[in-house]
Amino acid sequence: MLLHPPSGTDRVQGLAARLGCTVAEHCEPYGKFKPAVLGSLSGLALTLKEFGGRWDRVERVYVFANWPMLEAALEYCVRNRDEARVSA
Repeated sequence: MLLHPPSGTDRVQGLAARLGCTVAEHCEPYGKFKPAVLGSLSGLALTLKEFGGRWDRVERVYVFANWPMLEAALEYCVRNRDEARVSA
């Protein structure tokens, strides 16, 4: 089940929006809430996996262990995308 992200995750939400994605909280089957990213992720899949993202086939989201790990992954994606645009 996906829920709205908690307060205090504005920076992560902003990074996701810059990539055309959304963040949410994913409720694991055993009841633990973990951060997740959803949206147009095909170009980001390898990077998200490298940062510890786990693909959830049911919800079709990448789930992370904690918010700082998700933030680091999104920040890396934004930085690399911006650098690629500058050098193009």
